[in-house]
Amino acid sequence: MIVTITPQNFHTELLEASRQKTIAVFFYADQLPECRPVGQQLEQLIGPANTSITLATVDVADPQLQSLAIQLGLQALPAIVIFKNGQPVDALMGPQEPSAVENLLIKYLPKEEDVLFAEGQQLLEQGDAGAAYAVLLKAQQLAPQRYEIQVALADACVKSARLDEAEALLNAVPNVYQDSAYQQVKSALDLAQQASDSPEIRALENQLAAEPDNKQLQQDLAIQYSQAGRKQEALDMLFAILSKDLNFGDARKTYQDILATMGADPLVSKYRKKLYTLLY
Repeated sequence: MIVTITPQNFHTELLEASRQKTIAVFFYADQLPECRPVGQQLEQLIGPANTSITLATVDVADPQLQSLAIQLGLQALPAIVIFKNGQPVDALMGPQEPSAVENLLIKYLPKEEDVLFAEGQQLLEQGDAGAAYAVLLKAQQLAPQRYEIQVALADACVKSARLDEAEALLNAVPNVYQDSAYQQVKSALDLAQQASDSPEIRALENQLAAEPDNKQLQQDLAIQYSQAGRKQEALDMLFAILSKDLNFGDARKTYQDILATMGADPLVSKYRKKLYTLLY
């Protein structure tokens, strides 16, 4: 909620609260019409549920609060003062263009990738790896050099059986950024890859090596690959079957079913287009 600063709550709602969260303090006077549009813009930009900035208002008509404006050296209204850690750190005074107000707040609002990163981490903690993948992928696209986001995306890939993508993401992380979070995800990937190389898969691979043109073996192996998280290998194998016989067994349905399980994976578009080239 928007906080109304009074002489009674000044210390708790402004000075102490700003040690935990940035406070944007709006100084206004009802008799000045130029204050109203600035106040409305602040309400729209910050909103009542902002996790990064709290909007507080000060009516300078209160004599006790006039002294606060004087202490801060405010020389014109409306005024916006940013408080952090109990201290004023930035300010605008007098009537302002909307862009000036927005530029002031942008410095203290989190970037979109930070919001998405936090959301993705929360989804991972809740066990929703599929949703986390979609959110973290967008964050990584916005900030491709943020390696902590890349590692979190790799974690989502491991947990949603996108092992090839997880490996590619981790391989692209420079040594200097390979911290404990990286090592944890790398270990999880190693274990998942070991599990993906099951006796059933090895047996089918051996049979296929002896009968390389056996489409049924190829289809069975593709299904095993998909279940083990090796979705790209599965799709490649199924596409090879469909390239020779578009109506063989359940190959087309299995191919489409795998794509349906991959959510926002960028490979989906690529492999869907490949199928369309065969169909049309």
